[in-house]
Amino acid sequence: MAIRIVTDSTSDIPREVAQNLGISIVPLTVSFGKEAYRDGIDLSNKEFYSKLVQSKTLPKTSQPSIGEFVDAYKTHAQQDNDIISIHVSNKLSGTYRTALLARETMGNDCHIEVVDSESVSMGLGLAVIATAKAVRNGASFKEAMEIAHRCTTQTHLVALLQTLEYLEKGGRLGKGKALLGSLLHVKPMIVVREGEVQPFGMARTTKGALQRLYDFVNTLLHIRGLSIIYTTVSKEVEILAKLLAPLFPRDLILVTQAGPIIGTHTGPGTVAVAALVE
Repeated sequence: MAIRIVTDSTSDIPREVAQNLGISIVPLTVSFGKEAYRDGIDLSNKEFYSKLVQSKTLPKTSQPSIGEFVDAYKTHAQQDNDIISIHVSNKLSGTYRTALLARETMGNDCHIEVVDSESVSMGLGLAVIATAKAVRNGASFKEAMEIAHRCTTQTHLVALLQTLEYLEKGGRLGKGKALLGSLLHVKPMIVVREGEVQPFGMARTTKGALQRLYDFVNTLLHIRGLSIIYTTVSKEVEILAKLLAPLFPRDLILVTQAGPIIGTHTGPGTVAVAALVE
């Protein structure tokens, strides 16, 4: 009996990585008015960010339906697989709760465990990748579950935003609201901690913000995985990658563009770093 890993599209795992590790990704949906698109399926990142910049109103995002999760689970159940389903923080999305309902709907058709990663984007993605690699290397279901749960306390995510507007309008600002009212020609920085968005501080220049991202990673010990996430910028990504190279092999830093769901809530110009530690 094989073990299959399922996650959602807020993980921002590159498609080729997911395919290589056999990770199934259930898409969330982003809507511009009456037009709805499945994240990573119906709309490319390039098309999304073009629409985002041109749209007069912020797009809306929605979690997968129970049926979409059930369909994903049934595909694996028919092959007599056990499933570990790892998802975006329950405090940021209803996706985790929907996955739990889908598991109940499946009944005893197969063994499914659902994990709240307490993170998002590649904070979630690195946890999923670590679990999938463990399974590929022969980990038992119990061992893989232990790794998935352990990763919830071992992943870190810090981001540089151009504005808090997108997080605020999307209702995802959480404790980061403490930054509101204190921003004047500065760049807000946030951290995902205990499953929610919290303030990390501010920087007056992009250069200073990138240095703060480096400084944060430099405080971490025994880094197992490192990722740079961006929405629309690329120059800053290369600068940050060069800064981080002395801390972690450059060719092992996973650079990925945030998809429509994360982009909706963070906006253009976002750069983030996610790390998985021992």
